Amino acid sequence: MTAAASTIRIQLNKPHPAQAEIDKCESRFIVAVCGRRFGKTSSIVRKRIRPLLGGMPCAYFAPNYKMLQEFWRQTKSILAPITTHVSKQEHRLEFLGGGSLTMWSLDNPDSARGQKYACADVDEAAMISELEEAWNAVIRPTLTDYEGAAAFWSTPKGLNYFHTLYSRGLDAQFANWASFRFPTSANPFINPSEIEAAKAELPEDVFRQEYLAEFIQGEGAVFRNITANLTDAPTTPKDHQKHVLVAGVDWGAVNDFTAISIVCETCQREVHLDRFNKIEWDFQRARLLNALNEWDVRLTVAEENSIGSPNLEALQKTSTRSIIGFQTTAQSKPPLIQSLALAFEQNEVKWIADAIARRELEAYEATRNATTNRIQYSAPSGFHDDTVIARALARHAMEERKRHSWTQTRIRIR
Repeated sequence: MTAAASTIRIQLNKPHPAQAEIDKCESRFIVAVCGRRFGKTSSIVRKRIRPLLGGMPCAYFAPNYKMLQEFWRQTKSILAPITTHVSKQEHRLEFLGGGSLTMWSLDNPDSARGQKYACADVDEAAMISELEEAWNAVIRPTLTDYEGAAAFWSTPKGLNYFHTLYSRGLDAQFANWASFRFPTSANPFINPSEIEAAKAELPEDVFRQEYLAEFIQGEGAVFRNITANLTDAPTTPKDHQKHVLVAGVDWGAVNDFTAISIVCETCQREVHLDRFNKIEWDFQRARLLNALNEWDVRLTVAEENSIGSPNLEALQKTSTRSIIGFQTTAQSKPPLIQSLALAFEQNEVKWIADAIARRELEAYEATRNATTNRIQYSAPSGFHDDTVIARALARHAMEERKRHSWTQTRIRIR
């Protein structure tokens, strides 16, 4: 006589449509930008229930001990039917099948060193002051043994490293990353009247960040009026025959990107934007020349610093197009960037609505050097500015054409 098999049931909330999109995503690294009360806790539990029941070790990371305690209380209750051991001291749950869930506070990221996990979830990631260090030096290495997955869940908080990670999910260069952004209203169980009440009561930027899940620029943001300057209308070289086109080029080394921006001066719109890296220099130059020839560009301004100079010299041997170098210095960079910023404020040019390029514009900042008291323009730590510089150089090419007559078809380096 054999004993009847028993069935254990756990009650998980049915995902609403926005949660279901994240649930079914199979990318190794996921960034979920969510408005308040989106339902992050239930999403995390659903996302990890299969690996936990499959015997895999998983980890949860919170910004501080107080947030860890709240997740601990909720998760311990939800998963109680399949829990075989509870360690309150270690904040560790063990389950039928051998899986485990250990919870860590990132008040002290180093405490998780030496662990190995198949899954890791970082909750309220935007609130973690040293998120970049915690991810690169602690959390990411714990996934090596299992080639594990990770997800970052948070309401935005400015353009910090969480924003950097979100941008990866929008960039084809990071094939293993996926990003989502959902406002509070994506949760159908939240009364719309409550959201409207919050909108009426809260400052606009606070509401946009907390309820609309938008990344809000800080006081040092350089580029304003970005959305009004963008276009996704398609165009081809045939549409710009006999027009005047110019280009800007920012060369990228190993960790940076080479970016090319081509602008139709006649139509006042960007027609081509390219961004790439990890390609040999001769292929990069060939890619640039192909674009310049395809669009019949009259004048190109390319960064001349360091790697720019030998690239310009090499181009001189293979092309007769007018290409001049721009030496970026502490004196030349501010007016270059200010000119582009003014173009955005005055809505002078329509720029291609590329997600990565937009993130670079939003993150670009002005800071004051404490020693020289000068304003410095740059991307924040962890961000790139390649498309910003390429566009600024294209804008500079337009101004150069106004100042000089560019009828020659030869390369000049200044």
